[in-house]
Amino acid sequence: MSNDLDLSASATPAPRRGSGDLDLSAPAAPAAPAPSSGLDLSAPAPSADLDLSTSTPAQPAPSAGAGFLDLFPDPPAAAPPTPAPGAATPAAARRPGRSTREKPTSWRPVPRVAARGRVILTPRDPTVTLNRLQSGIGALTVEAICSPAVGDVSLGALFELADGSSSVVERQRGLVTGPPGSVSPVLTADREEFEQLIVDLRQTQRLRRLLVYAVSESGRELNWGGTLLTRTFGGARVELPLDLGVHRGPVALLSLYAVDGEFVLRAETERITGAVRDVARAYGYDRITWADDRTPVV
Repeated sequence: MSNDLDLSASATPAPRRGSGDLDLSAPAAPAAPAPSSGLDLSAPAPSADLDLSTSTPAQPAPSAGAGFLDLFPDPPAAAPPTPAPGAATPAAARRPGRSTREKPTSWRPVPRVAARGRVILTPRDPTVTLNRLQSGIGALTVEAICSPAVGDVSLGALFELADGSSSVVERQRGLVTGPPGSVSPVLTADREEFEQLIVDLRQTQRLRRLLVYAVSESGRELNWGGTLLTRTFGGARVELPLDLGVHRGPVALLSLYAVDGEFVLRAETERITGAVRDVARAYGYDRITWADDRTPVV
């Protein structure tokens, strides 16, 4: 082998990595990764560190008995009140599933009069119905049974017929038939022991309504007492107490309405200030014309 230096020869190839020689022209080796125990501020924070920029996932509510302490628990549902001993059970508790709306306490069925029965009208039960037989056979008699201590009671009635005509019947005023001058009157004023009004039930279809009233013939103050007695042809009785106290002026006593072939009676017992004409106005008998406070134009 020759020991001469040949500058024209090709460069010697770089030695392989790991041969032990230092090659400054070779690219630098990549830096070794930092050990996991070191602190690298340039590296992204590991998942275990606190990251305020990320949204916190919603945590499910702990189940009962999980060992968590809830400082703001929901208040427990209020237990239904325990009724006092002897108290009535609420309607909703008695009938679960049904509506809590009840019928108005003022609603009451209208009673009927039994054959030969007796009904007393009161402020609590002011209304009664006569059946078709009681409303269509014989006569209906209304009588003011009052002692002389009450005073000079005059019984009368305002009435309206099916054809719309209206007038007044009162024996003390000479108005004894209704309609006035009729040969077959629907309503008649009479007197036996007491003042009476008689309704001819053969003409039930002609009568729409009437209002029985009482007044002092002399116009003085009356100390009201006694009973207004209504009797049917079959012997049934409807009684209305007249304990109204002291009053000067007329008193509306009893209304009668024809409803589907039956008569409905209603206690009024209303003290009116004024005269008979004021009673007519108060109860809608506005088709009657008057010569004065007591006398209608017939």
